Amino acid sequence: MNIVFFVQEESTGIKVKTFWPSVVASGAMLLATDALSIERTLGSYMLSACEVSTSRLAEFVYLQGSAELLLKFAETYDAKASQLLELRIFSTWLQRNVTELRAMILGNGFIEMCNNLTEIQRTELMLKWADGMQHYINTVDELRGSFVIPSILQVDNRLTTYLFI
Repeated sequence: MNIVFFVQEESTGIKVKTFWPSVVASGAMLLATDALSIERTLGSYMLSACEVSTSRLAEFVYLQGSAELLLKFAETYDAKASQLLELRIFSTWLQRNVTELRAMILGNGFIEMCNNLTEIQRTELMLKWADGMQHYINTVDELRGSFVIPSILQVDNRLTTYLFI
């Protein structure tokens, strides 16, 4: 008779029913960072080229709206995400800075203003945009990774033993 013991450590248990609002908020925040990343890239291009075609402008507005709605959805759906987003994003200089830069790009006189900048000024503005957006993206991602996801995953160091005969 051969007896084999198999021991497996159960390291992570996911309690989806209990933490469904956090699961939904996490997904919305992930999708928001995707939209913000593309918006950052498109905005950088528009600033460097001083070009705003109708299609690029439409895409820029679509990405901005998508990111804002997804973050608002996360805020509405999960109380913890709401508290964190309000504290670290919505009521901060970061939100005001990004909003101001978005408004500048969407403004009526953007192309003329952009074309009147020196190459150094344009580069500085593009870097300000890219840096602000990257900080925004990193903050959303940090909130998601440091607070929302850990509330979903519960570390459990139980050992499960299986006996095979």
